[in-house]
Amino acid sequence: MNKTLSTDMELFAAALSQATVAVIQHTADDIPVFIASGVIEKYTTHSVKIGATSYLRDESEFRIDERSSRLS
Repeated sequence: MNKTLSTDMELFAAALSQATVAVIQHTADDIPVFIASGVIEKYTTHSVKIGATSYLRDESEFRIDERSSRLS
């Protein structure tokens, strides 16, 4: 089961534990599309940086696999 990270505390815990985070964005038809995955390098109130790319928090979902994470 995937857990969606939405709060600063959840993103901080994922970054601190170096959990692999999947980036999901939705199409105009609200279809979820996998964009990328990796470790969170930095986050702000507006964006999350994974690898060399920053993703806007209001346009993306950030998910981790609860089975392989200690954040559940």
